[in-house]
Amino acid sequence: MADNIEEKKVDIKRNFFRLNTLLAFIVAAVVIYIFLTRFDLNEVIEILSNSNPLFLILAIVVFYGFLPLRGYRWRELLIESDIYLPTGDLTRIFYQALFVNSILPARIGDIYRAYLLKKTKNVSFSLSIGVLFSERIFDLTAIALLMLAGGLFYLNTISAPEIKTYITLGLLIFGAIVILFIVISWRAKWLGRFIPARFGNYYNLFKQGLFKSPGRIPKILIESFVIWLSEAGRLYFVAWALGCPIDMLMAIFISQAALIIMTLPLTPAGLGVVELLMFAVLIPAGFAKEQAAAIVIADRLISYWLLIILGAVHYLFSPRFR
Repeated sequence: MADNIEEKKVDIKRNFFRLNTLLAFIVAAVVIYIFLTRFDLNEVIEILSNSNPLFLILAIVVFYGFLPLRGYRWRELLIESDIYLPTGDLTRIFYQALFVNSILPARIGDIYRAYLLKKTKNVSFSLSIGVLFSERIFDLTAIALLMLAGGLFYLNTISAPEIKTYITLGLLIFGAIVILFIVISWRAKWLGRFIPARFGNYYNLFKQGLFKSPGRIPKILIESFVIWLSEAGRLYFVAWALGCPIDMLMAIFISQAALIIMTLPLTPAGLGVVELLMFAVLIPAGFAKEQAAAIVIADRLISYWLLIILGAVHYLFSPRFR
């Protein structure tokens, strides 16, 4: 499987023009249309035009300023396999993967990250997948704990049953992945007996990439919490910029719920579904429909559309990182 993926080179152009990508964007367009019919767009535009630029800049700085920490944490996980790479290069690869996740469904950007590491640094694809799998476990743990902290109250405010279903499904997927990681880490040698001989080398490299230093867990977890709290910080400053202040606990809950939706292979980076989720949570929290919509649109302009614009520029002018 690893050979096949590397041979295809995770071609972004080819994947972008595939039928499943088209269908994902059609689904996203339908959901966005539903979202846009729930409020007065002219009033939302007026709210956005009166936003506080200082708070919007803070939102952008909080979100994009913590990208190097993601590269640094990735470097820390690679060190587990005695691979030492510059944080700057890893940050650029990470950002390119975020861009790919925003234009392709099923989080292909994560696979693309392993491909770029193979192409630019000659790191085994299978080993990279093991490292990224470990990273995902830390992410899921941090996101789940943060969401539980904010969701003890706010989850009950969601009136749309389909949104609750998506969040519940995401949490179940989280749990399944964590259990799988524990099983693989604990019984890796035993599971290797069931791997066909032709895939044995790939499995051994994947196993080599798995996190295996319990003493470093607190450090990696703290880095993970800070990374995902930056998502909440972005939303917090966006709301204040629009004159619709929210408390940090609510910002944490909404941002982490959105991240859970993004893990589901529905649309690229949860496009449409995330907007509807955030809107469904903000309304019962006491905001007018237009205020809630303005918060959602401003937040997604920073975290999705600006990311696509900057990511496309980086993709076009950095051939080494594509």
